[in-house]
Amino acid sequence: MSANSNDIITLTGGIDVGNGYVKGVIQNTKREIFDEIDLPSAVVSTSRTSPKVPLPDADAASVMAGDFYNQLDCSLTTTLVAASDRRIFGRAALSVRGSKFTEFEVLGKHSKADQELSKVLVLGAFAAKALRDYVRENGALPDHELRVHVRAGLALPISEFVARRHAYAAEFIGLLGSSDPAVHLVTIKNFSTPVSVRLQFVDVQVMAEGASAQFAITDKGEPLAQALLDDLRTRDASVVEGVTASDLVAVQNTIGVDIGEGTVNFPVFTDGRFNPEAAATLDEGYGTALMNAMERMSESDATLQFSSRKQLADFLHAKPSVLVKNRHQRAAGFVEDEAGYLVDEIVSSFGDVLSQAGATTEVVYVYGGGSGPIKHLLHPALLKAAGDVPVLYLDSSYSRHLNREGLYIAARHVEQQAVAAKPAGKHS
Repeated sequence: MSANSNDIITLTGGIDVGNGYVKGVIQNTKREIFDEIDLPSAVVSTSRTSPKVPLPDADAASVMAGDFYNQLDCSLTTTLVAASDRRIFGRAALSVRGSKFTEFEVLGKHSKADQELSKVLVLGAFAAKALRDYVRENGALPDHELRVHVRAGLALPISEFVARRHAYAAEFIGLLGSSDPAVHLVTIKNFSTPVSVRLQFVDVQVMAEGASAQFAITDKGEPLAQALLDDLRTRDASVVEGVTASDLVAVQNTIGVDIGEGTVNFPVFTDGRFNPEAAATLDEGYGTALMNAMERMSESDATLQFSSRKQLADFLHAKPSVLVKNRHQRAAGFVEDEAGYLVDEIVSSFGDVLSQAGATTEVVYVYGGGSGPIKHLLHPALLKAAGDVPVLYLDSSYSRHLNREGLYIAARHVEQQAVAAKPAGKHS
């Protein structure tokens, strides 16, 4: 029996799957409900039937009202995932013991596009959104399978974008060598009654990491540009002296330094268009510094043992108590040393990109989730390397979300084009 089109949930979202965190924004296009997503890029997988005690069905509404994305417990049946093991997502995954913990590899050359985790996180996010919206509207779990049509904006590192973007999109849509679209079944098992969510991707736009952030800066226009300038002036007014919001919006030739956990991307825009010839990716990031520091700690300091780079990052981020202050300082010292090596690599790669982009470069933007912890080392080094080109170092509290905003804009733009192209009276 075919589903009535009114029964199909339609979602449009930008999902920035970083090596450290998933940042996303998804809109239910019929209900016009937006969800913002922020969860660690990690899952715990187990073949055990019940790694966690399921919640009563009656708790669904209260659970969904919270941060369900960081509690998702599901299995996946799809060609994108080899095993249909139970997977627990986000912050809940950090506290489950005795199971396989999976995060992205940040050492070595293993492509993110080839790591199964990227697909697991995307499918889980859209399935969680679909169930969350159904429960919001109906106050209870569904007694039937949810059918969902998805439009997505996704990103790949610049080094993979040119060669891999079409194949990566086709993995979700399923059009390569088949007349039938791919179907991805996510069975959510947080509650006593499992819920099946059937995802079908109508369109997938793949952008280069970092380029999507630049796209968001441009698309949001003067309000965002003014907010960026106001923030920068509170910290270093000389950098943006005489610069107006309209000046920033009008800029056509830029270099981005997008610092992630496993990569640093250098998107270049020439005459307002992404320039893949000049752009580059450094296969290191802040997570690389953390991993290298952990290795040195394990060899030289038995009191500094961490189970994952996320645990180390959280330890350094938290204000230490008197009891762990000395330990905190020693750990920070190890990471500072490794961050210094990372900064040298970033500045070297930036110099190459700046040479390739040429003297027309008007401004350099620095952003990304890994930019904050190394700012005190990187900003002065980039200012020196850039010469008289302004280097605008954006605060990571908002800059880490720019990629997801750009990805959503790209997916939404294609959706609007599709709606405009439909004959009158036709509805999906």
